[in-house]
Amino acid sequence: MSLSLGDPESIGGYALVDRLGSGGMGIVYLGRSDSGRQVAVKVVHAPYAQDEEFRTRFRQEVAAARRVSGAFTAPVVDADPDAEQPWMATLYVPGRTLSNTVAKDGPLRGRALRVLALGLVEALRDIHRVGMVHRDLKPSNVLMAEDGPRVIDFGISYAVDNEALTMTGRLIGTPPFMSPEQFAAPREVTGASDVFSLGSVLVYAATGNRPFDGSSPYLTGYQVMHEAPDLNGVAEPLRSIAERCLDKNPAARPGLDELRRMLQELPDSDVPAVVSVVPVAPGVSDSAEADRRTSLTHPVVPGPAAVEGRTEAAGTRTGHGRRRRRVLIGLAAALAVTGVSIAAVGLGPHHDDASPSPDTSASASPSTGPAATVTLPPKHVQWDYQIGGAYPLAAGARVVSRDHDSEPAPGVYNICNINAFQAQKGEEHDWASDLLLRDAKGDVVHDKEWGEAILDIRTAAKRQRIAAKLNGWIDECAARGYKAVEPDNYDAFTRFPTYLKPGQAEALMKLLSVHAHDKGLAIAQKNTAELLSDRASVGLDFAVAEECAEWNECGEFAEAFGGNVLVVEYTAKGMAKACTSWGGTLSIVRRDESVMPKGADGYVRQTC
Repeated sequence: MSLSLGDPESIGGYALVDRLGSGGMGIVYLGRSDSGRQVAVKVVHAPYAQDEEFRTRFRQEVAAARRVSGAFTAPVVDADPDAEQPWMATLYVPGRTLSNTVAKDGPLRGRALRVLALGLVEALRDIHRVGMVHRDLKPSNVLMAEDGPRVIDFGISYAVDNEALTMTGRLIGTPPFMSPEQFAAPREVTGASDVFSLGSVLVYAATGNRPFDGSSPYLTGYQVMHEAPDLNGVAEPLRSIAERCLDKNPAARPGLDELRRMLQELPDSDVPAVVSVVPVAPGVSDSAEADRRTSLTHPVVPGPAAVEGRTEAAGTRTGHGRRRRRVLIGLAAALAVTGVSIAAVGLGPHHDDASPSPDTSASASPSTGPAATVTLPPKHVQWDYQIGGAYPLAAGARVVSRDHDSEPAPGVYNICNINAFQAQKGEEHDWASDLLLRDAKGDVVHDKEWGEAILDIRTAAKRQRIAAKLNGWIDECAARGYKAVEPDNYDAFTRFPTYLKPGQAEALMKLLSVHAHDKGLAIAQKNTAELLSDRASVGLDFAVAEECAEWNECGEFAEAFGGNVLVVEYTAKGMAKACTSWGGTLSIVRRDESVMPKGADGYVRQTC
């Protein structure tokens, strides 16, 4: 992506020529030295440069990366962790991340998979040889260069002979690719932890699925610690190798030398292998796409007695300006014993540093943007969120989101909000009976907090029929002069995991994004940080993020959408955090939880 207004022209003597990614903790630029050498320059955001704990962690990353050298890592060429804005330059490696490669091209086969596996083993050998443990090996930290993979991002690695630096009170990592000991005893991990993560990465590379992938990081963590991995679709001999790597007991996992010998048995051709596949339960999904795995962000563990739609959810968003909260049990209790929480888990790229997103990595070319006929909202402007009722805009506001039944505001960028995954309260009769999700007794499943029936998106045929109705609303939005559409309740699958899967939500959203673009409308991702890594493949152009500061997600959204994020906060605490950390970058407004029109009881609207 191009440099933004306010970006520096140079850092540490390197001319900055492009943005490669923007994360919660910093920005990665493509830089060029006087001799013409290209480097990836990671620059820490100014607010974090004042945080001594973060500075210490960044110094650790620089020191760790400098200690490691090898054919399958990206070497540090320069750094200044003590600068006013700390920065680090690594060799620029052209290539996409493994996560982006699998998302766009599908799982790896034959020689490509073999080269990846052996290259990652060699990279870990180089890392472990200098007494380091990476601790965050995952697909978005693997660059797919022409001559083999590169392991990047040493932001949470540490020397095994030193005390691990963990951000105070928080467990750092990426749950689908963490080892059991990272949850149970994060300060005591060894190189065997990276072997476990390697097993998960190879399963993902070979199938496109994660071996541990619950509906939340807490549930995923529980699976990692206590359940067998899902190895559906993994062919021999990789299946047996993955089973060894994913043993819960670190001592039972193979060492790197043994692992290298085993991986040399992988086929060096693209001849199809026989795989073991467990049949999908009838009625749940009629396409591979609808059962795709997805990355996850916030701690949510449904208990045995959890009630669909009423489970109180920490970090699970809703439309209509309010979050549900779920009771955290199971893994939450286990983690309480260790005295840490998953408050800083990474998703896609590690979000506590400036690693780039799966779509624009530190070595990748900028991702493809929306169609040329689509106009995106302006960035970092005053805006308003009026989905609960329209009213005249405040002076200076340049963007507004309104319900699709409302007329757009004159002279500003208008976003049309539609309830896409649930039936508006009192409007169930507008939907065909079989398009409403039903339980085993045949009763309609409701989001009881809002009194809304859930739409049944589980089959392609039903998604097509639902999309036909929703696309009619999109047509009306376009005819009225709206510039974008905001499909609400994209995250309904997180509240009804017994029935709905993330891939089904993405499949419906793709139908809407194609139609919106055909009508010249941009389309927003509403909340749903769980699916940020797939935003480009789904066709989403910008984000509307509720309470992202309250829940420490703004960086993830900013990274995924290049800063084109419209933030809604509902509490004074969340608003203060948003303005302090993101007031100079993102568009931010505080509204009352019911998003009432101006003049109504309870109306609140504040800006930074």
